[in-house]
Amino acid sequence: MKLRNKLYIVVVGLLLCVMATPAKVSATNYGDYLLLDSANAAYNKANYAKAISFYQHFLGGGIESPQAYYNLGNCYFRTNEIGKAILYYEKAEKLAPGDPDIQFNLQLANQKITDKINSDTPIFIYSDWKKFEDKFTEKQWGWICIGLLCLGLLLFAVYLSASWMLVRQLGFWMGCVIIIFSFFTFYIAHQQYDTLNSHDTAIVTMSTVTVYGAPEEKATQLFVIHEGTKVWIIKTEGEWTEVKLSNGNQGWLVSSDISPI
Repeated sequence: MKLRNKLYIVVVGLLLCVMATPAKVSATNYGDYLLLDSANAAYNKANYAKAISFYQHFLGGGIESPQAYYNLGNCYFRTNEIGKAILYYEKAEKLAPGDPDIQFNLQLANQKITDKINSDTPIFIYSDWKKFEDKFTEKQWGWICIGLLCLGLLLFAVYLSASWMLVRQLGFWMGCVIIIFSFFTFYIAHQQYDTLNSHDTAIVTMSTVTVYGAPEEKATQLFVIHEGTKVWIIKTEGEWTEVKLSNGNQGWLVSSDISPI
């Protein structure tokens, strides 16, 4: 068998393997649906305390729903618990990045917090890249990656099977470009996956929190932060957590004063 034919069989085989990858299916039981319906009904009647209880029970079952997190954030916003509102808006955004309603309410809630901390990263660079990443979810980026990979393999198959030199050259070079783009989208999907599954950020849920220079109350008091402020978790020791702010300041606070996103 000629080398070209062998390569052709390998490419087609890889293509069929990629296309045969099964999609994951998730489902919830009837009790979960009843909880969610009760939460939505209480929410629509502006009974926010009751809605909060139902949404917490629903999410406490291990289910993650961007809409439930979003509505729960709205409930806390309406009851003026801004820290918890921001927490659940952030959780909703992790699951549904780029959703305009979530982003609008998150921005609105952030306008109500006390601490206005400037980032040490250039805003325009971070925000532009974040907007690009958030155009699709982790799963959508994954499917784009698979689609580009399939297209690239098809173009390589054209390169291996075509008799015209121009068609072969186009198939080869376009295949190379498409494969490179598929690796790029795989990187973005991986970034989205890491963001979705990491808990290295948190929201201050207490009204006022003192940040110390060491994990003990006798340590030097460095600064004070307030409800709704976002922090990055560095490490945890016992009942204390070392955090970093977006401006680079860092220190220790009591772990119960923050809630991981």
